[in-house]
Amino acid sequence: AVSDIIRTTLGPRSMLKMLLDASGGIVVTNDGNAILRELDIAHPAAKSMIELSRTQDEEVGDGTTSVIVLAGEMLHVAETFIEKNYHPTVICRGSYLMLSLYNYIYYSSFGDLCICS
Repeated sequence: AVSDIIRTTLGPRSMLKMLLDASGGIVVTNDGNAILRELDIAHPAAKSMIELSRTQDEEVGDGTTSVIVLAGEMLHVAETFIEKNYHPTVICRGSYLMLSLYNYIYYSSFGDLCICS
């Protein structure tokens, strides 16, 4: 999975990845977006993950690896429900409810500490 490829580049103990670029040169990096740019992906879901990373980079400029790892974990959890034949709409609704619950708990506990607008 795409998230498994770049998971080890995240955090204080991140590891570098050695890649061959299109011209045959060696690139050593721990930048998730740079790694994803070098991948030749055919699967539609994987392409969506890479597009998610590009959007994150364009809109925020950082967090490309984090957004891919987070999305990968969400898909991993959803996979369990798909294997149990839950309808995708039910899975999406459950994910939305979980996010709503998280936001409620977070902002009721730490809302006054948030510097976000």
